Amino acid sequence: MLGPREIELTYLARLPAIPVEAREIRLWIPLAKTGVEQEILRRQIDSPVPYTVRQDPEFGNDMLYLTLIPPVPQPLEIAIHYQARLLGSNDLSDPLPLKSAETERYLRPEGLVIIDDEVRRRAQEATAGRPSRWEKARGIYEQVIRSMRYDKTIPGYGRGDTARACSVGAGNCTDFHSLFISMARATQIPSRFKIGFVVPPEPSGTIPGYHCWAEFYAEGKGWTPLDASEAWKHPELRDHYFGAREGNRFLVSLGRNIQLVPAPRNGPVNILFYPYVEVDGRAFDGVATEFRFKELTRKFARNH
Repeated sequence: MLGPREIELTYLARLPAIPVEAREIRLWIPLAKTGVEQEILRRQIDSPVPYTVRQDPEFGNDMLYLTLIPPVPQPLEIAIHYQARLLGSNDLSDPLPLKSAETERYLRPEGLVIIDDEVRRRAQEATAGRPSRWEKARGIYEQVIRSMRYDKTIPGYGRGDTARACSVGAGNCTDFHSLFISMARATQIPSRFKIGFVVPPEPSGTIPGYHCWAEFYAEGKGWTPLDASEAWKHPELRDHYFGAREGNRFLVSLGRNIQLVPAPRNGPVNILFYPYVEVDGRAFDGVATEFRFKELTRKFARNH
């Protein structure tokens, strides 16, 4: 049978123009690393200016950081090239229990992932009569799919705002999974947010943007993935998307409300996927991105 895919993936960030009056530009870019979704075989950074690699203190995300003082090369282009093996294993066993600090981290609200009376009400309704953590998580998953619709036409989507998800009942993958995480945490189920790419099945091409999913921690099974937004789009795969570790996922970062290092003036970032730029202490949105991939090999795995 087919084994893991091996790919090249390029994350390209381009600052086409910096305001002429700028005195200092600070730039952070997330850096992918080895995890359950992928094995990073090579990570090469092409930058015309010096940079350092830092790590956030809570989730362990790697990031590129640099400071620029004019004159700045224009356009400034930074490319991160990966060679990676996409793993996609459905072996969910995790013999190690969560440490108390991890349990606390993945049960508390963070930023827009709130826990309020409305979230608690929904969680209680979704988990009624379900004794185990696995069954409770499935109930929450089902309720999120029923109560949300995938819709990117209403302004405000894509921030992973639980309160908005409850009031509007629509959004993209960030909104679906923020609602799941809020409800799971309200039920004392550790849960966490992941964001990255879905690598298309074609031999090469571009990836239009991000995709995110959630994980919850179940006794005896460890961190278990789910994808409520894809299940909404493909109802026939609802059972599959609860617990399946997809072989086309490439993780970029873990967590929400992430503390960049060194800290920006505006505090933690809601979601770490796109580059974050500050110009003279103010967030700057004039960054273009492009994501390209090429399949290298797909080896045949032996049956044992």
